[in-house]
Amino acid sequence: MIDLSVLYVEDDEVVRENFTQILQHYFSQVIVADNGKTALELYKEFKPDVAILDISIPYLSGLQLAEKIRQDNDNIQIIMLTAYADQEKLLQAVNLQLFAYLIKPVKQMELDLTLKKVKKKINKKNYLCLAYGYSWCKNEEILYYNNEQIKLSHKERIFIARLCRYPNRYYTAVEIADKIFADDDEYLTDSSDYNNLVQIISRLKKKLLNKHARSGFFIENVYGEGYRIKLEQL
Repeated sequence: MIDLSVLYVEDDEVVRENFTQILQHYFSQVIVADNGKTALELYKEFKPDVAILDISIPYLSGLQLAEKIRQDNDNIQIIMLTAYADQEKLLQAVNLQLFAYLIKPVKQMELDLTLKKVKKKINKKNYLCLAYGYSWCKNEEILYYNNEQIKLSHKERIFIARLCRYPNRYYTAVEIADKIFADDDEYLTDSSDYNNLVQIISRLKKKLLNKHARSGFFIENVYGEGYRIKLEQL
């Protein structure tokens, strides 16, 4: 799983400090604010993956803040913290696509379960979990090994992106080469051009096995079928 960031907004200092310590176990970056105005500025600066908002905060309420965030971002996951007395206010939140709302005081077990679920949803949507500890960010076309970004050549990136587009199907050498070499001045004309593809894949495999997961390569080649991504076995 790839590390994620969270914006947490709570005006109660004691609650905020306790929650922040918990959130640091789940997110690589915890951005904290004590009011809606500051929180909106921090959201625009950091663009977090998750927003955890107390419904009753100064300047902008949690609902008002969530509405402004949602207008800018359809993908961010929003969790609302609310007291029993505030539940009627949540009727206003129908169009905000909240991931969840938690009743304060929030129980540790309920919080843990919610955070695990939201991380799983984000990673499933944005990242493809590959075999041997690798993952692929579909939006940015970045390869990771155990959260470490791997430097790829332009053609290596195109190759992996092609396979990850439909990870359960095989791609022939022709399909892959057509994509990789499409922008080259000299387009594919003979078998020697396909040898270039084999060399690209061979160099990629060697690089990854030497520097990262020595146990295996996340791309398989089946005779008569082609190349396919190996996904993480859950």
